[in-house]
Amino acid sequence: MDYQPPVSLSAIAATSLRVVRVYLDSLPPAPYQQPLDILSGSSIGQHTRHIIEFYQCLLEQSAGQPSPVINYARRRRDQRIETEPDYALACVDQICGQLSEVNEATSCRLDCSEHGHDNLITQSTLGRELQYNIEHTIHHLAIIKIALRHIAPDLALPAHFGVAPSTIRHRQDACAQ
Repeated sequence: MDYQPPVSLSAIAATSLRVVRVYLDSLPPAPYQQPLDILSGSSIGQHTRHIIEFYQCLLEQSAGQPSPVINYARRRRDQRIETEPDYALACVDQICGQLSEVNEATSCRLDCSEHGHDNLITQSTLGRELQYNIEHTIHHLAIIKIALRHIAPDLALPAHFGVAPSTIRHRQDACAQ
């Protein structure tokens, strides 16, 4: 049977988020929560929490709202996500289960007031915010890959780990020429 790629942004978001399983399934809590100089003192767990909490913001702040306002600065900053890989994995599973319920066409507003201006609001859609979260996830996975190669060099990472689809496609096109 041929592989069928995800056809919705919700499915793509779940696929990009599930990539964290590569290290959450195998990394013990100590290296997961260890501050690393290579990450300017942050940890793999902190970057993982950051990824997860952006999805949580989107899902929680849009749930049941006809025209939701999303503000990613209102994250929980849940210490358990950044210190307990098993708990982080449970959060990922919960998010992936909820993503299919997102109506990508729903209009929303993005509150960007954390940039120092009150009422800095911009129009968006939940689909656009899913796309943002996908790109945000890939960006942080690229950072996490640097840390994993440093603290867990024997951990096998998929070739696509932390690499944008457009970069993968560009590399494939360049090799084909």
